[in-house]
This record gives sequence, structure tokens and C-alpha cells, in this order.
Amino acid sequence: GLLGVFGTSQHAALAQAVKLGTPERPIHLNQAWNALQRDLFYTTSQGSQMMPYDWFMALEQSNSEVMFVKLLESFGYLPNRSKRNNPDSLPVGFVKDSDERGDWIGLTCAACHTNQINFGTRTLQIDGAPTDADMYALISGIGQSAAATSASITDPKFKRFADRVLPKNHTPADEKRLYDNLKEFSASFNDYVKASTTKVPWGRARLDAFGMIFNRATAIDLHDPSNNKEPNAPVSYPFLWDTHWHDVVQWNGSAPNLLAIERLGRNVGEVIGVFAHTDIKKTLMPPLYFKSSAKRLNQLMLEEELLSKLRSPMWPAKWAPIDTEKAAAGRKLYSALNCDNCHAITPRNKPLTRMRVTMTPLSEVKTDPVMVTNSATRMSKTGILEGVRMPLLPFVDPLPAEVLSLELTAKIVVGAILAPPDWDETKAQASPETLRLLRSIKVGQPRTDGLRDVLSSAKANLEKGGTFGMLKSAADYVEKNKKEAEGYAYKARPLDGIWATAPYLHNGSVPNLYQLLLPAAERDKTFHVGSREFDMVNVGFDTKTPGAATSLFDTSLPGNSNAGHDSYGTDKLNHDQRMQLVEYLKTL
Repeated sequence: GLLGVFGTSQHAALAQAVKLGTPERPIHLNQAWNALQRDLFYTTSQGSQMMPYDWFMALEQSNSEVMFVKLLESFGYLPNRSKRNNPDSLPVGFVKDSDERGDWIGLTCAACHTNQINFGTRTLQIDGAPTDADMYALISGIGQSAAATSASITDPKFKRFADRVLPKNHTPADEKRLYDNLKEFSASFNDYVKASTTKVPWGRARLDAFGMIFNRATAIDLHDPSNNKEPNAPVSYPFLWDTHWHDVVQWNGSAPNLLAIERLGRNVGEVIGVFAHTDIKKTLMPPLYFKSSAKRLNQLMLEEELLSKLRSPMWPAKWAPIDTEKAAAGRKLYSALNCDNCHAITPRNKPLTRMRVTMTPLSEVKTDPVMVTNSATRMSKTGILEGVRMPLLPFVDPLPAEVLSLELTAKIVVGAILAPPDWDETKAQASPETLRLLRSIKVGQPRTDGLRDVLSSAKANLEKGGTFGMLKSAADYVEKNKKEAEGYAYKARPLDGIWATAPYLHNGSVPNLYQLLLPAAERDKTFHVGSREFDMVNVGFDTKTPGAATSLFDTSLPGNSNAGHDSYGTDKLNHDQRMQLVEYLKTL
């Protein structure tokens, strides 16, 4: 048997390899989180409410009797084998959200900012890394399954659904109410899917987050379908380590990030984009706020206690040693090419501190313009908010009939975060298991007074005439870019952990680090996205092999351009010099 072939020590090593470093039990690199912190990140609700929880768990796939939830891993979402705060074994970032209206299935930022890498014979799980999941496959799959299940009240598919959702002694009247509610949900959700369908598919590892947030905030939450626009500017999911410490966030640098209230605004905006329920009502009298399902206390805890501590993953040199001679030569090239003028070096031997990131003009970097142009020019009707001063302050002009979508969304976010904490929200913040985990890592229960402190600080800042960026007009951001950068700009962030974040450029149009150092004309024009097999030489994922879990990326299509970032001297390097730079980038 195995002992006879391998011997005792080899057999033990083989057994260990089977237990660790597999997709079922991946290896977590040291990113300054322990297992409890990781579980909190994976399972703490932020207020996302995609559909009723029991419906989601009872839903079958549209064309079979297999449960829909079993499809999630095929869309690229990661299994979560931990049962802590996850009794139904949902994937990473899928959670139950509860409020006075019931229990809901929702997403957290972990669903889109956690990834696995098949690094040789081992599987690594990287926290804060961009997912390779297919968000459109998820929402379209839910829409198809809901439509198939609600096709007819007499269909066996609906009967099975009803038996799973309703009590055992339910009546025909109970079934009729459930059917009507499901039919209404299916129509609404499929309208949302239709509004999210693009001529150029996003594919794996990308999402037009701004477009989706704009559509939800200005069309769904404002009840004005005319504000829907095609979300045609998909970008790579940004990696999260260091983000807490940046002065601005988002690929276009449009979100100020220095104050806790600004970071809370960024997270509330994110959850509004992924199914938070926001009840916007017209009001001309203070207090001006909107009741929202956004779990602000949870978001403060996740941001200030967890993400602030997350560090980038170090290249696992014990399994793939770095060529120190090549890396040293690459370090000199990095300096000679002035790469650190834009991409500052984050020292690993020091605590993270506030950092100013570089915004690079589009006219200089010459990458695909669609995302930054959309966010700076898209307009929306204000509808029931026309004429409202948002927030209600003397120096804020009333909202006109139409404004920048970015500005209107920021106003809606402000209305959501300024709502006073109420008893229901505080009670529903965290499950008992989440609270136990918080105590285990000495964070403590999210407290209402913590949110009040943040809101009071924001109010004081405003009353003193401070520059509270969340409440400044998004037009200021556009004008600043036009004035200072002669056009729009993209964020050039520190590159620590960059090895674990392929594909590259803001829209994911370059498959690996080596190709990023080539002239744009020499980069792959098409490649496959979705494989987790790591290319240790070029530093990226295997993009040559198509499969059921991959999508084709065509750089000739609108929004997919792989041009740019080649006017800094890297286009003049030879092959050996590029490999030296790649070797150095592994060390960051």
C-alpha cells in the first residue's frame, strides 16, 4: 500500500497535505487576523437584504430540483467550512440579516473581497483579495429560479418550494399568499437583473460597482426607473488591505476616507449597492434622514476593529523561493523608473499609518476611460428629493431636478447614515454568536453610543465649517480633477501584496504582472478569467485554459481596453529586466 511505496515519513507528509492546503481546508497566510477575526469578517451582516432567507434556502435551480444554494460555489464564491455564526454552511460573505421585517439573505464585503489561489500543490485563502466570482451569474440565476418557481401555482416546483417555506399544516390560502408574494418578488428582481444586463458582459472577477450602486440608490430607492443606466464600466474588485488608512478610496479617488464618518459612508454606500433596504421619503423639515437596513454599528466595528488591522499577504517564499539577486536588481529598476513616485512602498516592519495616495491623470496613465468618465458625468433625476437641502444646512443649495448620479447617491448615503440609532436597529445589530466572537477578540459589543459619537463628531465638524468630504458636492471632485489633472484620474495605490491580486489595471484587462510591464500592443488581446491556478513566473493566474468556471476577456470591447500604464519606461525594458522587476514586486 502507500506505506510500502512512500515509507512512514512520506506517508505522514502526504496525509498532512491532504488535510491542509486544499480548497476545503485552505492555508491562511499571516495577515494579522486570527481565525475568530476572520469569521467575523465572513459572517457579520452589514444590512444587505437580497431576498427572504427561507425563500433563498428553499429555492431550486431553474432547470432542476437541485437546491439553488448549491450553485454558489460554481459562480466562484468560496466555501466557508466554519460553523461559527454560519449554521447553514453558507459561502464566505453570505449571511442572514435580521430586522423587524424578518430574516433575509444578504452579502457582506467578504463575498467580493476574499479569494483562493492554487499555489503549486497548495490552496491559499487571501483575505481582502479581489474575488474571481461572477456577480451577474448570481443575480441572473436567482432571477431565473424565482421566475421558474413562480410560473404556476399548480407547478410541482412551486409546491416543493411552498412545502419547504410554510408550516406543515399550511392551507391553500397560505400557498396563494406565498405564491403572490413570490410572483411579485420575481417580477421586481428580474426587472433589476434586466437593468443590470450589459452589452459587454462583466464576466468573472469584475463588477460595475458604481453603476450598480447608482441604479439601486437613484432608480430603485428613489422609485424612478428612468434613472437606470447600463452598468457598462466593470472594474476589478479592489483589494482591501491598507484601504482603511488611505486618504481617498475607489478607483477614481472619489470617496474621502480620513474620518470615521467618511469610512462609514463608504461602507453604507457599498451595502446600498448590494441590496440594503432604504426607505426614502420626501421631507423639507429636519431631521433629514432615511431609515435603512444598513447595519451601521456592525460596519463601524468591521472597519475600525478588523479592516484597520488587515495586512497584505507576503509571498510564500518557503514554497517558491524568491531570487534575491534578481529582486535586488528589480528594486533598483523600481527606483530608477520612479515607480515609487506613484506607488509608495508600505514598510512591513512598521504599523500602518494614514497615507496620501497618488491620483494619476487619465491623460497620463492612458488606461480605459469608461469608469472614471461615467462616474464624473452620469446624471440622475432627483424626483421626490427635488428642492431638499441635503443635509439641512444654510450653505447647502436645494437639490435641482437633475444632478450628478455620484452627488445624488452621496446625498442618499448621508441620509442613511445620519438616521438616529433606534432600539430596533441596536437590537438587530449582531447575533449572539457574533457578540461572543467580539468578546473573544476583546472588541466588545457594537454600541449605540459609538455610533452617536461618530455622528456627533460629524455634526461638530460641519458646524465649525470644516471640510466634511462626505457632504461636499461630488461636482467638487470632478472640478478638482479637471483643474489639477487636466482631465480625470485613477488611483495609484501602494503595491504591497500586489502578487495576489491579478488581473491588473483598474478594469482587470492585463492578466499578469509581466504583461503589465510590456508595451500595451504586446499584451494579450484575449484571455480567460476565473482560474485559480497560479502562474508563479509571470505572477497572475492561468489565463490560457478555458473551462466551465472561466469567462473570456476581450480587450477590443468597450470598457475592456488594456491600453496604458506603459509610458513610464517599462516599454523600453528587455525581458530580463522585466523579470527582475516582477521578482522585486513579489517581495512587496
